[in-house]
Amino acid sequence: MHGSPTVRGDAAKTVFTIHEARAAGMTDHQLRDPRLTSPTPGIRVWDGPEPPWTETAQAISSLPGDHYLSHTTAARLWGLWLPPRWDQDRPVHVTGRKGATGARRRPGVIGHRAALGDRDVVEVGAFRLTSPERTWLDVATLIADHDALVAAGDALLQRRDGPPRPPGVLGSNPLSSFAAIDAVLARRRRTKGITAARGAREYLRAGVDSAPETKIRMIIIGAGLPEPVVNEAVWLSPTVRRRPDLHYPQWRIAIQYDGRGHEAVGQLNSDIHRDDDFSAHDWVTVRAASDIYTRDGEWRFLDRLRRAITRQQRSQRGA
Repeated sequence: MHGSPTVRGDAAKTVFTIHEARAAGMTDHQLRDPRLTSPTPGIRVWDGPEPPWTETAQAISSLPGDHYLSHTTAARLWGLWLPPRWDQDRPVHVTGRKGATGARRRPGVIGHRAALGDRDVVEVGAFRLTSPERTWLDVATLIADHDALVAAGDALLQRRDGPPRPPGVLGSNPLSSFAAIDAVLARRRRTKGITAARGAREYLRAGVDSAPETKIRMIIIGAGLPEPVVNEAVWLSPTVRRRPDLHYPQWRIAIQYDGRGHEAVGQLNSDIHRDDDFSAHDWVTVRAASDIYTRDGEWRFLDRLRRAITRQQRSQRGA
């Protein structure tokens, strides 16, 4: 690409550091090519469409200095569930160790300083970044919404056999553990965001498959209803096994989130068969959709759920 020897394997890079360029054999004359721009010191970018933000993040993490990608940048790389505002956050967040070089103020970079221990940082492939649990603690300084912070934390604890992770994100499920989360909270007792993180930690649950599932659970808890079970398999009969998103075993109520991915014909048919199985075994299914993020949608969902609870309680009393 562009005749550049700056490559990762056989694929030319759009964004690269000067150190990478020289290591690949580029001369100073080639680095002055008019098709190259320098969005921030030490980095060159070939003219053309805006490069993937991951290339920019990787190049910045490769600059000299004891610094690591952090905050929303690391959260996006780890695939944490973030509110839309932060999931499209363009500036690259970098945290440097206190007393060390790095995390300088530069265009396109938001620099932070912190006491980073060895357990707070990792190297994964071409990226140097904060660990998943340290990243969650850092985003607690940015995300003001309690439920959204719980969702970001739940993303650390997804089940190993759950839905596949989005392409391009780092790591595998689960990214972390309750023990690792508690350890980082204990190490950073006086850091900014610790109060919000501790408040959210109480509501983290293992096995959640999506941010909407967290939102549904938090709506239910906020309404004063009992907390439902998260993503555990239910044997409807000796031969029929189902795994609802959430459920109340005491009332035989399954709670399912139907998002955009459920509109596909194959998924829609699967959902119908799933609901038929519950109905055939005297369970009630309460569905939620994306309108749970609106006040009216939240009210409508809770109304459906309360009516289902009342109906199942009456049925059980009459049995």
